[in-house]
Amino acid sequence: MKLLVHRNYLVFLSIVLLTSIAYTQNEIENQCGTVSTTESINFYNSIKPQLKALEQDFIQKKLSKKESSKELLNLIPIKVHIIRNSDGSGGLDSSSLENTIANLNNIYAKAYMQFYLYEDINFINNNALEHFNKKNEKSLIEANYVSNIINIYFIDYVENEIEESLCGYTNSIGKNNVIVIKNSCASNNSTLAHEMGHFFSLEHTHGTSNSKQTTELVDGSNCDTDGDGICDTPADPKLSSNTINNFCEYTGNLTDANGDYYKPDTGNIMSYSRRGCRNHFTEQQFARMHAYYKLIKDRITTPITDLNPVNDATINALSEVTLYPNPVANGSIFIKGALNDNALQYQISNYQGQILAKGITSNKAINVNELAAGAYLIILEDSKSRVIKRFIK
Repeated sequence: MKLLVHRNYLVFLSIVLLTSIAYTQNEIENQCGTVSTTESINFYNSIKPQLKALEQDFIQKKLSKKESSKELLNLIPIKVHIIRNSDGSGGLDSSSLENTIANLNNIYAKAYMQFYLYEDINFINNNALEHFNKKNEKSLIEANYVSNIINIYFIDYVENEIEESLCGYTNSIGKNNVIVIKNSCASNNSTLAHEMGHFFSLEHTHGTSNSKQTTELVDGSNCDTDGDGICDTPADPKLSSNTINNFCEYTGNLTDANGDYYKPDTGNIMSYSRRGCRNHFTEQQFARMHAYYKLIKDRITTPITDLNPVNDATINALSEVTLYPNPVANGSIFIKGALNDNALQYQISNYQGQILAKGITSNKAINVNELAAGAYLIILEDSKSRVIKRFIK
């Protein structure tokens, strides 16, 4: 009897150890394949003065409740490509895609950036692309790429040039607007946000090199020039599952050039922490991304009649428009503010860019009873101006 119990215990222990090893391996592999090149580093350094000015403007607006209340969303189109088997089976399912985009928008709301699907999903039925090596990017995008917007490719398996498994990578060098995500990493709530961070100029918190320890000092004295170049992200010696425990605590003991022990942020989305630990950007990271968006928006915002971002004149003319009650009650939402008595066109869409309702209202009341519970965007337009608002049902 004791022998049986002992055997059962050994079996149980073996399962636990194998599971732990598999979990650790999964955390070590599937990391980010985005590489900081000399070209990209030089480019970011060349626009740093412009970024700094835009960052300060963004931070000041956020500190002023009056200004931030008038700030409208920057709607950013994304073209989604889903790679499937040649017979059309497999691929990322629609529910996972919807959750992934919703999570991305939730994270980026503080940067006043929201993403929506541009036209229909492009399904690529090709077995040869399901096991994708980064070096074959040209063959992936040559017939499946939309210029002037961000193209995101969801693929069953992604690896780098030396066949190491990746969760994803970003290629924004030159005029490229490419993000590649492994399907199993799409729903982990941090990988797509991480790669989008790279697209909007963020470096890893451990700096531009994955092979050398950061030169950023713990005391922050060189935070503007070393590491990720952002001063509210603490110096990071390059995190891994070996230095982060299951409670997201840093367990390493490395020191910087001054002999000070690192105290990295294990929850930062741009770190190499465990993916389940990564859940936030810092305020300066939000500011940097917003600033970079302002500089390159013409490169990634193909004009779309139905969802053009509003301009400053439109904001000023319609700044008093409000929706009530918000959240919606009794199935209708009402409009009040600086509007004339003319009929008003409206269009309601979800955060994935799907148009759910449109029409004309003359009594400033819109019936939204058929909408499911959730958050929505509504475009209101008269003969002279347009405004975009958010509401919750």
